Amino acid sequence: MFHQRTTRLAFVLPFAVLPFAACNSSPQPGASSAAVLTTMQALIHFANDQADLSDSAKAILDEKVAIFRANPALRIVIVGYASEPGTVAYNLALGTRRAEAAKRHLVAQGISPTRIEIGTRGKGQLLVEGPGEAAAAQNRRDEFKLLIAFHDQVYLASPQP
Repeated sequence: MFHQRTTRLAFVLPFAVLPFAACNSSPQPGASSAAVLTTMQALIHFANDQADLSDSAKAILDEKVAIFRANPALRIVIVGYASEPGTVAYNLALGTRRAEAAKRHLVAQGISPTRIEIGTRGKGQLLVEGPGEAAAAQNRRDEFKLLIAFHDQVYLASPQP
């Protein structure tokens, strides 16, 4: 089950077919829309049973800050995930804490909290199935999805699998 606070989502568009209208300038001279999309969809990962941001997660989020600053209309949904161990309720709560941690970091860098929604899927939609720490480490993540406004409609653009 997908839990989130956004209520005006119309449908999902894959990044590959989305004209990047919300981001009309690049964070660095010469950066393409594809590079901007790659940065915005970059996942962050978490340690087992933790919602603290690692230094590498902060660096990935800081790259997103530059894009936010260059594109004042950009809005996102951060979706937190957990790995398989734990109850459904616990994993949903952990996913929420992970999404909130990323949002807090972006807000601390000056991004308006109104531009960031959060959601959780707990252990839903595993990236890697199977036992072991290697699979679990890939599943403990936050994903970033763009919200695009077009003709008074809001669309959710998510990374392609």
